Amino acid sequence: MEFIDIQNKLKNVINQSIFYRIFYWNSITSKIGEIIGEIQKTAEDVKKDANHYQQLKEDFSEIKINWKSEEKINNQLKNDIKILQNKVDLLSPLEIKNIELVNELNEMKAQKNAKDTEHATKMARLEQWENNQNERFQIYKEEKERKLSEKIEKLKRTWQDHEDNVNKEIKLICQDEAISFIEEWHHDKKPDNVIKICNEYIVFDAKSPRNEELNNFPTYIKSQVSNLSKYANHKDVKKHLFLVVPNNTIEVLQKQLTYNDSNYCVHIISPQSLRITMWSLKQIELYEFAEKLSPEDRENLARVYAGSQNYIKRIVQINNDVNEMGLDLIAQNMQLISKESLKGIQDNALEMEQMDIINVSKQNRGKTIDVKEESQRQEHIRFKAQQQSIISQPNQNKSKASDIEQDKT
Repeated sequence: MEFIDIQNKLKNVINQSIFYRIFYWNSITSKIGEIIGEIQKTAEDVKKDANHYQQLKEDFSEIKINWKSEEKINNQLKNDIKILQNKVDLLSPLEIKNIELVNELNEMKAQKNAKDTEHATKMARLEQWENNQNERFQIYKEEKERKLSEKIEKLKRTWQDHEDNVNKEIKLICQDEAISFIEEWHHDKKPDNVIKICNEYIVFDAKSPRNEELNNFPTYIKSQVSNLSKYANHKDVKKHLFLVVPNNTIEVLQKQLTYNDSNYCVHIISPQSLRITMWSLKQIELYEFAEKLSPEDRENLARVYAGSQNYIKRIVQINNDVNEMGLDLIAQNMQLISKESLKGIQDNALEMEQMDIINVSKQNRGKTIDVKEESQRQEHIRFKAQQQSIISQPNQNKSKASDIEQDKT
C-alpha cells in the first residue's frame, strides 16, 4: 500500500463523528490495525529500501571508482590509439613500399630461378664439353703416345738398317757417277764402305746410335774417330775419312763435324750429303785430266765447280739465316702471348702446334729429281704469290731497282 492510502485512511478515521466512533469502534479499531499493519509493513519496506539504497550507494561508489579506472584506461587507450594511428600513418607508405619490394623480390626470385636453371643447363653443357674434351684429349694423348712409340720403333729400325741403307746409297752413287766401289779389301779389318778415286781408297764408315737417347752419341763418335786410325795408317788410304751418321743426329753433333788428328782428318756427314761429297771427291779425278782439256773446257769446268761450291755454301748460309730468324720469331711470338691473361691462348696454341704437321717433298731412293717439274712448280708458286701480293711483278722490281740506283747516284 502506498503512503497516501495510509494517510487517507487516517484522515477517514479522524474525521468520523463521536457516535460513529462509539457504535462502530470495532470497525475503527480494525481500520487502525490495518493502518498499523500497513505502517509496519511500510516501515519494513523503508528499512529494506534504506538497506538497498545503502547497498546501491556502496555499489555506486565502487562503480564510480571502477568508472574512473576505466576512464583512465580509456584515456590511455585513446592515447595509444592516437600513437598507433600516427604509426599507421607513418607505416602506410612503408607498407606500400614493402608491397613493391615484395613484388620486386618475387620477380628477382623468378629471375634467379630462371638464371639458376640456365646456369644449371650451361654447367651441364660445360661438364659434357669437359668430358668430351677429356675424352678427345685422352684419345689424342693415346694416339700421340702410339705415334711416338711407332716413331721410336721406326727410328730404331732406321738406325738398325742405317749401315745397309748407307751401303746401298753409296753403291748407287758409285753407279751413277762412275766411281769404283771396293768389294775386296786387301788390308785387315775392312771398313763398311770403301771407294777408290785416283788410286786412293776413301773410307765411308756408317755409325748410328745404339738407343733413342742421343746425349752420349757425341762421346761415342769421338771414340769411333780414334778407331779410324787403323785405316788411316795405310799409305793408299786417303787421310780424309768419313763417318756417315743418321740425319737426326747431325743436330746433336753440329758443334763439331770435323775432327783433326795428327795424320788424318775425319768428317761427319749425313746420308743426304753422300752424293755431293762423293761428287766433290770425283772432281779430283777430273782435275788430273785437266791438262788434256781445252782452255775453254777447263774454264767451264772450274766455273761449274766453283758455282756448285758457292751454291752449296750459300744454301747452308741461307738455311742458317732462316733458322736464326725463325728462332727470333718464335721468341717474339712466345713473348706476345706470355701475359697471364693470354695463358689460355698460349696453351691452346701449344696444343694446336702439337697437332700441326708440315709435310715436305719426299725423295725416293733410285729416283732423280725432275728439274722440269720443279721449275713448273716454282712458276706456280710465284704466280700464287703475285696473285696474293706477296711478291711484286718483275717489271715492278726492275723499276724499283732503277729508282734505287737513281737515288744512289
